[in-house]
Amino acid sequence: MRIIPIVVLCFPPHFRGMTRFSLTIGLEATVAGELLSLSGDLTANDGAVLEQWLRDQPEISALDLAEFDIEDGVAATHAVNAVRLLCSRVSVLRIVAAPQVLAHNLYRTGMLEAGGIELTLTREDEAYG
Repeated sequence: MRIIPIVVLCFPPHFRGMTRFSLTIGLEATVAGELLSLSGDLTANDGAVLEQWLRDQPEISALDLAEFDIEDGVAATHAVNAVRLLCSRVSVLRIVAAPQVLAHNLYRTGMLEAGGIELTLTREDEAYG
């Protein structure tokens, strides 16, 4: 059996250069160097806000989505657009703990085949009900 080490990007709250942004009531972003952590729920109404905010950000090469959820299909489209924007600025975008719906949509749009995206620890969505 071969053991493959997994590296999870994790920064303590007091990390120098870390900046936290409240994008909407239910969506926050934290930037530390080239690491962007998103937390909260992305809805159809918040998607355009996220995309516009990302246009003004510096180069991001790692995206931590452990605390990020996508609420509906329109929000999933905005999330794919956000990843597409980030990928246009770097040779490889590392995405940690992507929600299953995002990983699936990246696959469906052919973005994973094109290269430039590394998915690590993709989360399985919980069933509603």
